[in-house]
Amino acid sequence: MSRNTIQQDIICSTVKSMSTHPSPDEVFEALHKEYPSIGRATVYRVLNKLANKGEIKKVNLPHTADRFDFRTDDHIHIHCKKCNRVFDVDFHAIEGLIDYLDKVLTLNNPLKINGFEITGANFSFEGICKDCRHNKQDTV
Repeated sequence: MSRNTIQQDIICSTVKSMSTHPSPDEVFEALHKEYPSIGRATVYRVLNKLANKGEIKKVNLPHTADRFDFRTDDHIHIHCKKCNRVFDVDFHAIEGLIDYLDKVLTLNNPLKINGFEITGANFSFEGICKDCRHNKQDTV
């Protein structure tokens, strides 16, 4: 087994063991104590490679570092602007929006915006989580 494959396995299993939607830096920190020879650049490179292969999901969020998710099924994320944590959102919570998007994107005459033919969507929500609201921290 090549070194690259071993590193991929280690990094992938680390992401899959973290249910927190970790940033690349968080994955690096989790790995660094046990595997000090794995560099930060390697972690970044391998995370993107694993996401491109569909083994993990890359979560792009505005105004914060990308995150990585062990769940590769279709789902939506919500980002707390106060504590910076990322949570999964079940589709049933936004059924009306999903139904609308599904209808729009599966029509024989796809939605067109600014010259683009829309074939899919990738978005997330942001807000203040219940823990931050409960702790009465200042809202953003």
